[in-house]
Amino acid sequence: MKPTITSFFLLLGVFCFGNAFGQNEGAPRDTIHFNGSDRFAMYILSADYHKLTGEDQVEIMLVDFQNRLKEIQGKIPASSAYTIDYQYQSKIEILKSNKIANFSISNEKGITEDFLNEAIITDPNSRYQVNILFNELEALLNVDFKSLMAEIISELPEKDRYLRYFEYQLDNQSNKAKLIQNRPSGYLDMLSLQAGVGANVYRSKFLTDFTGELSLQLNQKGILRNQFYVSNNLMFSFAEDNSAVINNFTNIGYRRNLSNQRDKPNWLGIELGTITKRSGDIFQSNTMRLGMNWQAGKHITLSPQMYFNGFFKQVSPGFRIGIGL
Repeated sequence: MKPTITSFFLLLGVFCFGNAFGQNEGAPRDTIHFNGSDRFAMYILSADYHKLTGEDQVEIMLVDFQNRLKEIQGKIPASSAYTIDYQYQSKIEILKSNKIANFSISNEKGITEDFLNEAIITDPNSRYQVNILFNELEALLNVDFKSLMAEIISELPEKDRYLRYFEYQLDNQSNKAKLIQNRPSGYLDMLSLQAGVGANVYRSKFLTDFTGELSLQLNQKGILRNQFYVSNNLMFSFAEDNSAVINNFTNIGYRRNLSNQRDKPNWLGIELGTITKRSGDIFQSNTMRLGMNWQAGKHITLSPQMYFNGFFKQVSPGFRIGIGL
């Protein structure tokens, strides 16, 4: 039993290490859009909009940015388009743009002129980014960012694991920011049905398989992050008389997507299976297996496995390369 426990914790440790190591920047973000009419428009990008309710980092950055502008406003061009790139307490750059005018085309409003200038504000830890569109510098210098952020935060809904888009508009009566749109902007949960083939090595034997899988994929902030699944491996080989030897394993498992890029998933998972159809002498009765699976390519998986024969009496290693799963 001791080698069994050691093998289990070794697999679990590798999984946890990969889970932690796989986290990286660049995930999709919640978007808060404030439409200040013809004065300016502001977009707040955050990995989790609900964190705004517990800290004032965005407000601090905006107030600091405004104070820096007041110090250098004499050096900012008044008659040409430009972009202000401000990294909080690090540097500020003013980049001249070649744009003459900006227009948007829509069925509702036809052709409308957009803001000409832009300010991009980021914090050192890349938790937040604020993009502000404007025409006149005075529009930024006169905004009460403290009050504006308080109004935005007061209208935010409860925490949500889905990626969301919020749109605020300046209310003409109260002259305050009011939430007018709240919608998901990323993937939702989904069921997935997949199939594939695999090549297995077990006790110096080569086995091929056909595999089917039904999974529930759970979304987290715009990315399909967690996956719970049931799969079936129909494994076959040939005896000396060329007759087919068929064994079947049914599995339950869990995978986590370690990538923060929607179009480049990186699934790492763990599964437990048991033999449900047995023939020949390749596997013993009551054989179970514990394995990991890693999606090494777009449709290629690698899976080191440990087989436990006779209710964990004997441990044997195995390996599977899958195509399609």
